[in-house]
This record gives sequence, structure tokens and C-alpha cells, in this order.
Amino acid sequence: MQDLVVHLAKLKKDLEEKLEHPFLVKHLPSPKIDEDKLLLLCAIFDEMDLSDEVKRSYIMTAMFVQIALDTHDNVTTNLHINSEEFVQRQLTVLAGDYFSGLYYLLLSEIEDIKMVRTLAMAIKEINEHKIRLYHEHNLNLPSIMNSLQIVETSLFQHVANHFKLNSHKAFSIDFLTYKRLSHEKFQHANGIVRSPFTINYLTETCNVYFEKSVSLLNSGFLRRSAFRELLSDRLHSIRFHDAFLHEKKTVEEGL
Repeated sequence: MQDLVVHLAKLKKDLEEKLEHPFLVKHLPSPKIDEDKLLLLCAIFDEMDLSDEVKRSYIMTAMFVQIALDTHDNVTTNLHINSEEFVQRQLTVLAGDYFSGLYYLLLSEIEDIKMVRTLAMAIKEINEHKIRLYHEHNLNLPSIMNSLQIVETSLFQHVANHFKLNSHKAFSIDFLTYKRLSHEKFQHANGIVRSPFTINYLTETCNVYFEKSVSLLNSGFLRRSAFRELLSDRLHSIRFHDAFLHEKKTVEEGL
């Protein structure tokens, strides 16, 4: 497993170096790299009979897509902003576009037109459902849950479909949904309620996706046990964090 940890650290460092731009670094926070999504992509491409360099290019490309999408999420929509905030907004948009350009560059080097189409479909689907979440105010809970899940998992669904990896697709959906809902629980615990989900709904649904994720991991669909161990560690780490927050909140409410 140690070799995999080293490999992931090297990929993350390569991503950070590629993402650095002197002007953007000076004016904007460094983009966040989701290590769980990086791990999932490595698990997907570990199944492929491809050279290490080609696998690396695919993984880097998909992560640039994710980072570009995440960066555009940071663009403020406030109508009343000062000149400094306006510049910050414009730079954030440009940063997202710059990161998008990085994945187009890598894809052009791979010369895989089908993957270009796959990623484009994922981006289209994600943006459609972001619009629904941000601008449609009459959505019921199942619709909100569906859109939230697509935003979190569509990139991984499309990449797994591209290579006909159904179990990897199912696990990505369960794991990333569990992670996102755990984040929603964290916000509730800290008094930041940004979604219509109740804490009871979040708790029950998190339990469902946690159990589904564990069950899939135990089914042995991953070729290398190191991936199973790392993903299991992450699941239980998130679970432990949730339990700690619940215990802390219970103690505070009892004071």
C-alpha cells in the first residue's frame, strides 16, 4: 500500500505544479485538489491495460476537469461588490478557464476523441444540474438529491462508463454521495444550513451510502487490495469524523 500512497503523492505534486501560474498564485488561493477523487480515478485507471504514462495523462486530465468545475463554483454572484471584489471575481473565472485549457492540452496529446466527448458530456450534465440547484426554487427533495448526486459523481460515472467499469461507477456514486452528505452534516453541526435536508435525513441517508460503499468494497471488484484498503480507510475516517461531531454537538447541547 505504501507504493500507492507514494504514487498518489507524486500525482498530487504534479497537479500542483501544473496548476501554478505566477499571476494567479499571487492573487488567488491555490486550487483545492480533492484527494479522494484522485484516488478514485487511480482505481479506475488501474483496471486499464495502458502504459503508466497514458494512465497518468488520463488521470491528470480528469482532475483538471474537476478542478476547473470547482474553481468556477467559487465565482461570486453578489450584485453589489467593490472594485477589488470585481477583480477577484474576474480572476476566478479566468483561473477556471485556464485550468480547463490544461485538460484540453493533455487530451490533444493523448489524441482520444472519444474521451473528449465523454468529458464534454459529463461537464454539460454537471453544469445543467448546478443551474437547477442554484436557480430552480421549487424542486422537491428527491430532485435536489438527484441533482446533487449528479454534480458530485457525473464525471466519474462517465469515465467509468467509457471503460465499461460498472462496479467502479456504482462505488464512485455511493462513496462520493456519502462524502458530500457528510459535508452537509458538518455544515449542520456548525450552524451553516445551506440545504433543505434535515439532520435526520442526512444521518439516515449517510448510513445507507456508507453501507453500500462498504459492501461494494468487500465484493472484491478492485484488482489491487491496496486500493480497497485506502478507500476503506477514507470511508471510516469520514465516518469517525461524523461520529466525533455528533458526540461533540450532543455534549455542547447538554451543557
